[in-house]
Amino acid sequence: MIFLSQFMKKGWRLLLVLGLAHGDMAWAADTYSNVKITPQSQISMHFYDIQADTAPGLKQQLMASAPQVAPGKRAIGKAVYQLSWQLDASQQPQGCQLYGVQVTTKVELILPNWLQLATMPADAQASWNTFLGAMQEYEGKHKAIIKQAALAIGDGLATLPVNTSCQALRVEADRLGEMKIREAQEQARRYQSETGNGRYMGVAYPNL
Repeated sequence: MIFLSQFMKKGWRLLLVLGLAHGDMAWAADTYSNVKITPQSQISMHFYDIQADTAPGLKQQLMASAPQVAPGKRAIGKAVYQLSWQLDASQQPQGCQLYGVQVTTKVELILPNWLQLATMPADAQASWNTFLGAMQEYEGKHKAIIKQAALAIGDGLATLPVNTSCQALRVEADRLGEMKIREAQEQARRYQSETGNGRYMGVAYPNL
């Protein structure tokens, strides 16, 4: 396996703000309005070092050091995506008042760092760098898919039907968020199928 992208099942929290209302609200409205949407993004990129003086040695080291994606299976590169959301809401006598929505996207990207790359022949360096570039280009589409899902979740949560119960509103929020994640997962599966899991984009072990 060359590259693995995972869309992790999200976690969620409902933030209840008790106390005075932030402002008047038309409780008769069909959906919430003027809800503040706060997107957050946490991106981390990690490199694991590979020490190899030859191409065969490189492949052997990758098989030993690449991130594990399943028991007995490793991938040279790995990306993990996670979406979560919070509601800033307050239970009022008239119903649940919704002030804001926060949607957080977490991205973790793991790639190899060949320590002896600079000592390799120029053609080997070019092949390796092309390979890494293809992996990052392939992963860029996954990032776009998850970004689109985050926007859809934020917009959807901010316009949920007005609810008398914050607990019931949380249930509706989770239902909507999970639906958008399933749609993103399906879109990612189609993309992976259309690109041969990146092989048609050059994500194949380089000929060093």
